[in-house]
This record gives sequence, C-alpha cells and structure tokens, in this order.
Amino acid sequence: MKFELLTLTGTKFDGEANEVVLNTSVGQIGVLPHHEPLTAIAVAGPVEVKAHSGKNSLFAIFGGVLEVTKDYVRLLADEAEHEDELIESEIQAALEEAEKLKANAKTQHQLMVADRMIDRSNVRLGVAKLKRRHRRNI
Repeated sequence: MKFELLTLTGTKFDGEANEVVLNTSVGQIGVLPHHEPLTAIAVAGPVEVKAHSGKNSLFAIFGGVLEVTKDYVRLLADEAEHEDELIESEIQAALEEAEKLKANAKTQHQLMVADRMIDRSNVRLGVAKLKRRHRRNI
C-alpha cells in the first residue's frame, strides 16, 4: 500500500508499506493493505512504518489526521521526527530542563508551556528508546 507522512515542513515518508502502526484518539491502530477506508485523529506518539523493502522506519509525531482510502494511507502530522533525528541524551537534557521550568513556573501560562515541553520530550524519548530496542533485536 502507498503511505505518505506529510508535515508542514515537507514529506517525511512516501513509499510502499506493508503496515503502519500509530496511536489515535481511540487507541492504537494498525493499517494493513486493503484496510477499510477511515479518517482518524492521530495523537502524539510513535508511528512505525513496516516498509515493503524490509527497511522499517520509526517516527515521533505530535498529532495530526490519518486518512485511509482504497488507494493510499496518508498521515498529515503537525510535526514528525524520524528516529535518526532523535538523540536520547539531548532529549533527556531537554526533559530535565522542562521539569525545572515547571517547578519554577509562576503563572498558569508558564506551567502550561512547561507541561507541553515535558509531553513532547516524553514522546521523543519513548521513540528513541523504541529505536534502541529495535536495533538490539536486529
């Protein structure tokens, strides 16, 4: 099946896939060839693309819309980062900084910004750890 992962900054994946697994507002979904057409809200989390070529890809996304038709699967994501862009030590440092910001927040806005940074770092860290686990199993 044809799969496209599109963001505001451009195409992150465009090719053939055997399966796409991601989180939606109603739970995790796996899309296989000949899947029933649907539209769903994608939520922050990992997107695993099991490619036709055997080369699987892992992305961290931060929300979007999934569209499945008889001809293609398209994920329009707010943001997406490929597993190779994620450096665990840098993400951990960003998470610690966000937690400090939260602890020192003096306004509701500062607290909300810090919470958003923590959530984003946790998604990125989770995908980085999945990447490490997958590499060990190869």
